[in-house]
Amino acid sequence: MSHLSESRTSGAEAQTTLRLQHSDQLPAWLWLWMPLALAAVLSLISQVYPVFYKAYFEGELGVVESLQVVVLLACIAFCLRILGLPEVRRDRLVFLWIVLGLLGSIFIAGEEASWGQHYVGWATPETWQSLNDQGETNLHNTSSWLDQKPRTLLEIGIIVGGIVIPLLALWRPSLREGRFAIFLPPLAGLPVAIIAEFAKNWERLLSHGFWEMSTFYRASEVQELYFYLFILLYLMVFRNRVLGRRVAGLPARPVAGR
Repeated sequence: MSHLSESRTSGAEAQTTLRLQHSDQLPAWLWLWMPLALAAVLSLISQVYPVFYKAYFEGELGVVESLQVVVLLACIAFCLRILGLPEVRRDRLVFLWIVLGLLGSIFIAGEEASWGQHYVGWATPETWQSLNDQGETNLHNTSSWLDQKPRTLLEIGIIVGGIVIPLLALWRPSLREGRFAIFLPPLAGLPVAIIAEFAKNWERLLSHGFWEMSTFYRASEVQELYFYLFILLYLMVFRNRVLGRRVAGLPARPVAGR
């Protein structure tokens, strides 16, 4: 009887493990083929049809920056969906983490759209024009502390969380265990993180004379788009993880001592 009970327990644990592993999975078209296809399209059009690209893809209302805002709005929606889960509201750390993601997504989306100025078209007050180097109603063009430095921190976070940690977890799967495993970025974000860094670093090496062929026009904007795609994929998997643990009868993350 004891042996039978142990077999049932081990079988239940195996099913739980498989369920939690499955929660990290997203459709391949979403995390792999779509980002690759988008990068190929942006690169091809910018190289073959540069006039068309500058007319429709570049600028505040162009395809690239409009996609940035759309992706960030999706991030906001997913943050709200995650915050609506009772397991999340019961775990203070998880709740605060997603609230931070929500506030960050709202702020970046607002800044990217100059808080609606790009779409409504209101005039920037004269006093603000003297502070903003592009004459827009946003904060990130007023100081490097609100633009370049936060962007650098985000890039470091993408490199560490999107590339280094997923690769380390492949080599040492135990990193995916423990109380804080739910916060670790999934492997599904690796292609997007690599594309983001490839886009900008190719341009950096180009500016130092390593080669003459560019891959993207205004690679920094393409990089930002992929930064935001990474955040969106992360939030999708995060929600799946919480729901996977719910199905297994578990809280949002393991309690202390387990």
